[in-house]
Amino acid sequence: MSSLPRTIKGFLNLGPARFMRQLNNMGDTKVGTLVGTDKFGNKYFENFNESYGRTRWVEFGKQDSFFTRAEANASQVPAEWHGWLHRMLDAPPTTDKSMVTPKWAVEFTENLTGSPKAYKSYNTTRSKFHAWTPKVAHRA
Repeated sequence: MSSLPRTIKGFLNLGPARFMRQLNNMGDTKVGTLVGTDKFGNKYFENFNESYGRTRWVEFGKQDSFFTRAEANASQVPAEWHGWLHRMLDAPPTTDKSMVTPKWAVEFTENLTGSPKAYKSYNTTRSKFHAWTPKVAHRA
């Protein structure tokens, strides 16, 4: 939860539109320097004046506006940015190229569980239960 002076400062620095977007999507307002963006449109920020554990954050690219809330979750962050967000790496991937994805690696995708694009396996086993269909005998 933000204090009133911090919230007012955030409103003045961010502007009304970005202030409301952050408040709606993150539940808080934060001002920081843009460290980089990834190919999915996610923006990564850093501010050392915040309390420990809140100095690095991400604004997801799928968040649309104040009226439409997009489903943003942690599986939308690629591995190299995940390491920087959680302080496993000191330098962001824009400057530290040690976390470059090799050419042979599978392309990163977010977790699509629960969505229409979720993976559904094909069942090759026979069912143990079969629906009963009554046989009707005609009376003479």
